[in-house]
Amino acid sequence: MILPAINRCEQCNKSEWDHLKANHEFKRDAKLPEWHGWHACRRGLGSNLYRLGVPDIVIQRILRHSNVSTTTGYYIKTAADDVRDAMTKFESSISSLELDTNRTLNGEPTKPI
Repeated sequence: MILPAINRCEQCNKSEWDHLKANHEFKRDAKLPEWHGWHACRRGLGSNLYRLGVPDIVIQRILRHSNVSTTTGYYIKTAADDVRDAMTKFESSISSLELDTNRTLNGEPTKPI
């Protein structure tokens, strides 16, 4: 069901299977995403749910993993933008806090990171 939905002709928008009777050559519409299999689909779902702020344990249950470490280790992938945004939030949250003698945070951040 996935491949007919994303393998469409750029000229007539018919699926590759329905294109057999068309009067032109099938050329896949490059604007549509390519299918990389069910594992990639599940990994994308896990990563996107994570970016939306869904807790790891909830993502684990959605993906039906028996262990949350499987979910976080293999199915949640962070992008460079995620890391940069997290560090920006961290920096802004500590700017108003005092550091103790070990140069660690002394207090609670005013908003969640």
